[in-house]
Amino acid sequence: MTHAVGAEQQGDDPARPGDLIAGRYLVEGHLGRGASGVVYSARDKRDQSRVALKIIHPELCHSRQVFGRYKREASILKLLKGERIVKFLDFVEHEGLLAIALEFVPGSSLEAALAGAAGLAKVKAPLEPALAVELVTQICEGLGVAHEVGIVHRDLKPANIMITEEPGRGLQVRILDFGLAKVVHGEHMVTGLTERDMIFGTPEYMAPEQARGDDVDPRCDIYSCGVMLYEMVTGHVPIKGATPLATMTAQLVEPIEPPRVRAPDRGISAALEAVILRALDKDPAHRYRSAKELVAALEAVGERRVISMTPQPDDDLHAHDTELSLRRSQIQAAGGLLEEAERIARARGQSQPAPKLDGAPAPAPAPARALAVPGKSWLWPVVSVLAILICVALGVLLALE
Repeated sequence: MTHAVGAEQQGDDPARPGDLIAGRYLVEGHLGRGASGVVYSARDKRDQSRVALKIIHPELCHSRQVFGRYKREASILKLLKGERIVKFLDFVEHEGLLAIALEFVPGSSLEAALAGAAGLAKVKAPLEPALAVELVTQICEGLGVAHEVGIVHRDLKPANIMITEEPGRGLQVRILDFGLAKVVHGEHMVTGLTERDMIFGTPEYMAPEQARGDDVDPRCDIYSCGVMLYEMVTGHVPIKGATPLATMTAQLVEPIEPPRVRAPDRGISAALEAVILRALDKDPAHRYRSAKELVAALEAVGERRVISMTPQPDDDLHAHDTELSLRRSQIQAAGGLLEEAERIARARGQSQPAPKLDGAPAPAPAPARALAVPGKSWLWPVVSVLAILICVALGVLLALE
């Protein structure tokens, strides 16, 4: 949810400034709202610290599903400890209200920033590619913490990403709202909180397997990261239907328009485009397997500083250096053209006599063609083509070094 101080308060809000929740949290202001609850700024009376208090809508308090989701969010957040994840503080009930107290994070959501409503001049869609890569890298750092303990967010989107600007550190990212997260292994497995085939998430940022209602794993969060990165650098989400159902259907079947086609003037490199498109592959088997792999690919793009990471035993076997692959492909293509040009040159430069048949004398050679006249007028165009191709290949090889 967006922590936008001063957001307009609605008449049906479950709490108002001055209310004391669970005898502990004094409501001070309205921060934002979502489909299932409202977020307030509040003061913890025990130590006067400021918190973000997320309160469920009263009309939903009797819903077993929503109650379970909030309780699950509380239990999940207790597991997550990391700089990129908003800290969980408390889960309380008060006069039929359910609330979660979270660390208060000053700043604004990525959603508000991209819309130009956050006062962050650098973060306004479309972003410079290097800045977009930096923000998504930080998001992946938080996801890596969650994935390591078996938690998939399932609802990553700009509204659930907080951005703060810290002196000396620049823009810093924090991930919100694990209420839709799924515990995929371990003793904290939760079941029975959703109806059969019920689908949670936001269609524009939803992986195809999630739209189908399939089981999900960390690669569903990788897809959402790909959507956000695409949106940051182009100013548009890759897929948007007229209705949520149309969007979900399009996620299953509609091809992704390459970012450099969607926004040709944004300076998006071929390497960055390749990373985005792989993250957005409709087949999860073809995406990056983890947030760490996506970070490694973003580092290879060469538009940001390298983050030191401890490699896993099988990382070397599965790592995909996108820029290196692209350059190798260019070298192979250039090599193929060189071979073809040399073959043509040999064919044109040699006169092959026809073989004798049954002892018959060989026919007289055919008159020389224009290309074989003295002075070899065909030779210089072929040599020029070969020289150009060799220069291209050498340039690519030098760039690799």
